[in-house]
Amino acid sequence: MKILRMMIIGLLISLSSSYTLVTVSVLSTPDVVATGPDLLKQLVLAAVLGIVIGLLTLIFESEHLAFPIQLILHFIAITICVLTAGYVGDWYDVTQVSTIMSVLTSELIIYGLTWGILHVLTKRDIDMLNEKIQKRKEEKR
Repeated sequence: MKILRMMIIGLLISLSSSYTLVTVSVLSTPDVVATGPDLLKQLVLAAVLGIVIGLLTLIFESEHLAFPIQLILHFIAITICVLTAGYVGDWYDVTQVSTIMSVLTSELIIYGLTWGILHVLTKRDIDMLNEKIQKRKEEKR
């Protein structure tokens, strides 16, 4: 069940990020026309990328690796996936470093925002659990 949950979370994050990036791209270059097949290709890429990233997040379930190592491996794996999807989806021109850097910058922003949101949500859940535990301790007295 946890695997399915991570896949769905990755899918949702990827689709929302993809929609945002496509919107920004279209707004910044209004003369570009996206056809139905192009948009479908980007949707499929975003969906597959999100599911794969969700699966890669399971690395944090490993007790054999220290958290910094998990984080580094996770980020490297995601970067490889993003660069691969970018190549397939024509997100950048391989001959221009600036376009690749643009994709990597977007990845860093999305990665940071996702971690920030997950941190806040996890902290809130932990605070709620601690509050419940505290109430139970007080009721037992």
